[in-house]
Amino acid sequence: MNTAATATKESLCEAIRNCGSDDEAFFGYPVREDGLFLQQDPDEFASFVEYLASNFPPSKLSIDIGIAAGGNTKFVRDYYPVEKTIILDIGQHPRHGHWPRIKKQVRSDIILEIIDDSHAPHVREKLLPYAGKIDYAFVDGDHSYRGLKQDIFLMKELLMPGAVMTLHDTHAVEDCNRVFEELKHSEDFELLKNFVSRFGISVWRYTGKGKSTVGYLNRRFGWGRL
Repeated sequence: MNTAATATKESLCEAIRNCGSDDEAFFGYPVREDGLFLQQDPDEFASFVEYLASNFPPSKLSIDIGIAAGGNTKFVRDYYPVEKTIILDIGQHPRHGHWPRIKKQVRSDIILEIIDDSHAPHVREKLLPYAGKIDYAFVDGDHSYRGLKQDIFLMKELLMPGAVMTLHDTHAVEDCNRVFEELKHSEDFELLKNFVSRFGISVWRYTGKGKSTVGYLNRRFGWGRL
């Protein structure tokens, strides 16, 4: 069955709850030990997944920064086709031990998996062969102001013009919201949609119109304009 074609917001909300959360008291739906440990608000995440699956062509090459248990990575690809995926995660989340199990369920060819700090120079070196080739990114790693900016500067090197980038927690986390407000003034990114029920999921198109070079200070410290 083509799940993307048959999905509605209501069916997605139900599927999210059935997949299980990371914390029932915090997220409002039960934890399942064989589930996905999602860290999402059902209404917000369902709206986002429906929008992604309905408005964009399938991804040929994607990257996820910050996967925790990997539930988000798996769920999105159930509804939005992704041919090949790069995973980048520091591996320190308490639920990360579930990733080997969930990884087997991901409907995508995982061509590179880096368990390391996304800000490390040697990590960037591993990713540079994919510069300008990635058409979809989900960024949910470092939630500090400069840390998130570092990840976005990295995306500016990796994304092709026209690529879609998603940021999580751009409403709930003060530093992420600060980056969100700055990004709205960037020549390199266009805000397409902002889903705000609780945490904030913002969807951007990378235009590349700024034509600015990402320098050492951008990469190392997150300094400078996005």
